[in-house]
Amino acid sequence: MEASGKHDFVATADDELSFSKGAKLKIINMEEDKNWYKAELDGKEGYVPVNYIEMKPFPWYISGITRGEGEELLLQRDNSGKYKQKDGAFLVRPSESAPGDFSLSVKFGDSVQHFKVLRDGAGKYFLWVVKFDSLNELVKHHRTSSVSRSQTIYLQDMVKDKVRVNFDYKPQDDEEMEIHTGDVITVIDKKDPNWWLGEAWQGSRLVRGLFPSSYTVSYTGD
Repeated sequence: MEASGKHDFVATADDELSFSKGAKLKIINMEEDKNWYKAELDGKEGYVPVNYIEMKPFPWYISGITRGEGEELLLQRDNSGKYKQKDGAFLVRPSESAPGDFSLSVKFGDSVQHFKVLRDGAGKYFLWVVKFDSLNELVKHHRTSSVSRSQTIYLQDMVKDKVRVNFDYKPQDDEEMEIHTGDVITVIDKKDPNWWLGEAWQGSRLVRGLFPSSYTVSYTGD
């Protein structure tokens, strides 16, 4: 994912990464610490404070989701039994087999195809031959160029349920997320009618967890 520096940051530890305001950063890991993301700049890697950067939108990324959960999400059916998602609907998730890397899951027919996102020594991302500076660029390319070599599959955004928060809620355990009035949450799972799993942007942080469904209403905005 891509981000830009909101303020100058000078590293104070060996594993941190200095950058200037306006610098274009490549975010390569958001899973380890909610306040520090691992980033790359000019071939160097290190941790950057989340409140010093602004993320470029990437609604196709879902953190903390497994391969199986990704398949369930892409193969959900509506009340009539039809698939909610069209062929090409996709998500990017952290790789289970290679922590720090990414996988691309794409619906096609009645199954989901998984592609490992590869990186070369220069930090560029690719599926096959064409290489990109960021995941954002890779996704954009494969909206008009097939992700598969055996079938023609163009990426298209998933249809996602979104809700707006009507009341503040403080989490009672580690699985829950803090929500604030006005937040817009992307719903990932509704298996429990009272507690839904979702993700929301709170400032520069992408927060994921369970939240009380009764505290929200449907949202139809962008």
